[in-house]
Amino acid sequence: MKRPICLALALLFSHSAFADPSVQLASVEPPNETKLTDLAQNKLLYTTYFYTAGEAIVHGYEKDTDVRIVSLAENRTIWEGRVGEGQSHNVPTGQGVFAFLADKKASILVGTPSSCTAVGYYVRDINGSFTAKRFLTELPSSVFGADNQLIVWAWQDTEVTISNLSADKEIKRAKVKAGERLVLNNTDLGALNSHMLDIQSTGAVSVQVYYDQGFHVPSMDGRVSGKIFRTYVGLTTEGHNDLNLINYGRDTKVRVKNIDTGEKIWEGKLASQGVKNLRLSGVYVHIESDDEISALVAPYNFQGYAQHHFSGGHEGTGIETNFITTTSEQLWVFSYFDQNPVQILSMDDKVLWSGNLNAGHAQGYHPGAGTYKIKSREGVSVMGGSAACGAEYSPAGGLFRIDEELFQVAAQIVQARKSAAKAEGREISEDELNAPLSSSELERAAEEVEKKTGNKMSPAAIDSRMKSIQTH
Repeated sequence: MKRPICLALALLFSHSAFADPSVQLASVEPPNETKLTDLAQNKLLYTTYFYTAGEAIVHGYEKDTDVRIVSLAENRTIWEGRVGEGQSHNVPTGQGVFAFLADKKASILVGTPSSCTAVGYYVRDINGSFTAKRFLTELPSSVFGADNQLIVWAWQDTEVTISNLSADKEIKRAKVKAGERLVLNNTDLGALNSHMLDIQSTGAVSVQVYYDQGFHVPSMDGRVSGKIFRTYVGLTTEGHNDLNLINYGRDTKVRVKNIDTGEKIWEGKLASQGVKNLRLSGVYVHIESDDEISALVAPYNFQGYAQHHFSGGHEGTGIETNFITTTSEQLWVFSYFDQNPVQILSMDDKVLWSGNLNAGHAQGYHPGAGTYKIKSREGVSVMGGSAACGAEYSPAGGLFRIDEELFQVAAQIVQARKSAAKAEGREISEDELNAPLSSSELERAAEEVEKKTGNKMSPAAIDSRMKSIQTH
């Protein structure tokens, strides 16, 4: 059984708040509600929440990005600083939930990528997508296994350039055809411990950092739900990894093959609300499904395997209301909205835990190794795993695109209210400008968010998010 590389962290974690399966990690008063006029008159402060087991590595995509990280449990700033384009900063947060505030967009790698390096993840870009033309990532602090590698998966014919920003040098440049890959092997990576890489391409790619299992696989469009997937399923640290195919929808036919040999690994019907486990060793796989599914490379019924992974959810965005995920011991549910009813269920729909979470609150639960469902009224993120090894980009970054759209909608609503009052021949008051959004205004905001970002949000979720957006 895989054990945490950093024993001190593992011992600290085992005596943390999660030793009580019903404990809430954070219980703080929500910030003052943001006024509608603040959104219309000020600049957007990119604000989100995240959970981490020990660290948060902030990756800067824009020049002079001012960042502040706040402990929600202690209600205090634990780090404040500036990150430049192509720079990163590792904040030793400790285990808990935190607020992230920045004047420009950035990405956040959470978990233990430097203190415990048996980790695996796909890189998210500045907008929280797994498919893009530019990615920044700081690599783990050491190579752990013989098959550790960085893989650039090409979705289109493209030219890929990988640069080491820490040493200010280009590492590799190559043309990669659609469906093929560019690889940095463990020897290449051994010279890049804790270095910052800039991966740029002329066509859409996804970037896999494989130092262990514990990650969802992105589909062609950048979500972790879809019909076509490609990934490496390795052999760190037990000589095999688990590929789990998850189906939220109707029964569908799925085909899995070995990319290098063309050999069929599995073909069959994946039942509705079903999970198919395939235990593989060192294989590059192609997955194709008739209807949308999810693919998760993480331990299956393996008690205590030290890793963490965020679940993708039904729509594949990572902040959703319907999840099916495996775990090797524990579950963490994190809410991004207030007054949010949440349930943790067995696969046969037995309720294991239920309760209400507010924005910035997290719930730990210890169901043991297995597969579980998590349902909520508004958006949550879900992490499964055990102990203190793991790393993934927080799905919270996906909220930035939503906030940008809501920011624009708020300005439009304020202007519409002013115009309506002017048409009536009167001056509008501050109270009227900042009155709660009407049902039609909420519906309009929800339509704009879905049209521009693809995210479906209820009117209540829109209202909650607009009140929590911060400005500067």
